[in-house]
Amino acid sequence: MKTPHTTNHPMSLRLLLGVLIATCVFTAAANAHPSFTGKFTLPYEVRWGRAVLPAGEYFIWMDSTVAPAMVASASGSRTIHTQFPVTADSKGGSTSLTITNQGNERTVRSLNLPGIGKSVIFAPLTKAENEQLAQTGQIQTVPVIAAKQ
Repeated sequence: MKTPHTTNHPMSLRLLLGVLIATCVFTAAANAHPSFTGKFTLPYEVRWGRAVLPAGEYFIWMDSTVAPAMVASASGSRTIHTQFPVTADSKGGSTSLTITNQGNERTVRSLNLPGIGKSVIFAPLTKAENEQLAQTGQIQTVPVIAAKQ
């Protein structure tokens, strides 16, 4: 008497393919390069979102211009994640942070990325605020050196 022989090859094959695909996806994600990496030096203390960063050298990484950035001190003693930014078209110029000075508080407003044609805005200003701060010389830029990718 022959016994029916069933195989689980289709199920085993599906499981193997699923594991293989998951491995490839996770490996690609782990090896993904940020869309922007740079280095800058703050000559003074600034507020960036809720964080206060002292003067010093920093690195910035962004996986996307619409995702929060990670900012770390060169010494590794401080790391922050920014809030979700808004993007706009870059107005050209150099790669730099835009910082406003209101009273005794300096605030990081945006990161200009002319190399990819975008400006990443962390703390938007109204048109009137922008005009007033520009007229009174309270908008400053800090150069950002983009890493070679």
